[in-house]
Amino acid sequence: MGQGKRFTPMATVGGLWIFPWLLCFSLLSLAVQARNGDSDDPLRINARSVEANEKTGTAIYLGNVILEQGNLSIRADRLEVRSHQNQTEYVVATGQPVKLRQLSDGQSEEIQAEAKKVEYHVISRKVDMFGDVTLRQGTDLFTGHALHYDINEKRLSATGDDDNDGRIQVIIQPKKPSTDSTPAP
Repeated sequence: MGQGKRFTPMATVGGLWIFPWLLCFSLLSLAVQARNGDSDDPLRINARSVEANEKTGTAIYLGNVILEQGNLSIRADRLEVRSHQNQTEYVVATGQPVKLRQLSDGQSEEIQAEAKKVEYHVISRKVDMFGDVTLRQGTDLFTGHALHYDINEKRLSATGDDDNDGRIQVIIQPKKPSTDSTPAP
């Protein structure tokens, strides 16, 4: 590289420099339900390898992939990002299982989710989870085969699989009223 503009590479694979701005454009919108300000936090991706094709707008991360941004953490065997004209359109994570963890605004308990495949359709702002889906917040639990969430509409739909007679399972624990143990002055 000449002595022109200087930049810091995020990763190198086979001598190929992957630019941080390219990756940030591609993945910033993953923090769908992130706490306020998380999208301003740096995006960190750790993987055994990455193959990026600027011509097709595809980046594929393989091998114990860990994506972190603010309070969002995604762990997968494979993470693929598809972009067009520097606009992320589609992100898919696959694994045995994919694991998501996040603490959202106004929530005291972490959200934990697992599935074999997680798809994020960036433009339509829809998240799809497939294969042994488990979603947990505190002691509340959801299990099923597929879960579809429309972020704009705040609408969820889910289906079961043949293992559970085609049924989903939801467990919602009653919330205990908070008791303030501080004596009055």
